[in-house]
Amino acid sequence: MGVNSLHIELLHSCPCACAACDHRLRGDARLPRAALDAVLRDPAFSGLRLASFSGGEPLLYPGLAKVLGDAASAWPGAALVLLTSLYLPAKALALLRRLPPAVLRRLHIGSSLDGPGPVHDALRGRPGAFAALRKALADIQREFPGVSAGLTFTATSRNAAVFYETWSGARALGVPLGVQFLVPNPNTAGLELDAAARRALAAGLRRALEETPAASPAAADLRQALSFLGGGPTAACGAGVTFLMLAPEGEFYLCPFHKDIKAPLGAPGALRPPAAGYRGRFCAECFLRCAR
Repeated sequence: MGVNSLHIELLHSCPCACAACDHRLRGDARLPRAALDAVLRDPAFSGLRLASFSGGEPLLYPGLAKVLGDAASAWPGAALVLLTSLYLPAKALALLRRLPPAVLRRLHIGSSLDGPGPVHDALRGRPGAFAALRKALADIQREFPGVSAGLTFTATSRNAAVFYETWSGARALGVPLGVQFLVPNPNTAGLELDAAARRALAAGLRRALEETPAASPAAADLRQALSFLGGGPTAACGAGVTFLMLAPEGEFYLCPFHKDIKAPLGAPGALRPPAAGYRGRFCAECFLRCAR
């Protein structure tokens, strides 16, 4: 089975200082355009169904509109996802104005909402982060109503109790809110969900689920989060096989939990799972959906 999902980190730089993010600790590397072009030409990725671009803050990457346009041409069957903090509303709007309609129709903008205004600002490490996010979404909805957008709530001990309030706030903004969990890094100590936080999050998830159509994708996301909290099974792992990640340094790595397992450009097949297999370090607690 070939690679169907590719996640490209364009750079580490970001104006935010998010509590759960380690990009600001990883230097100032920026993916060379020559490396990106090599990936765009690589026949190993010709069957991509999903190509996502993030950072750091991808809106700071020079020539981002051309990157997205070239990706759309190279991978005609792939959905395009841009993962951004939306802390820079003017840059977001300027980017969308540069994209042709054919690319806009395939683009999904993903961002994070980690709580009501003060909680979100605290976890983003920047006053005004919530206001910027709200403005960016309103601008996009007004000028580009056909562009898909969604938000993700990263559950931590600092915001678990306000999930339902956050979910309701996202609904008021006119965008869906999904759930994700911490990927351990040097910044996440003390943010892990303890028993009380898990109970509070589960209560919020159940409350949101009661207000969500049972057959909808949003309900499936909420149920999956509840299952994960309860120790239920996660998707089969496709890391390094159907799902690949490309770092700003220009090398592939296995997954967010195993950034130390790397492979050079042109040889993604060299990625190998941990010696203990996909139930080694972190794997038993993995919530990611990079299924085979």
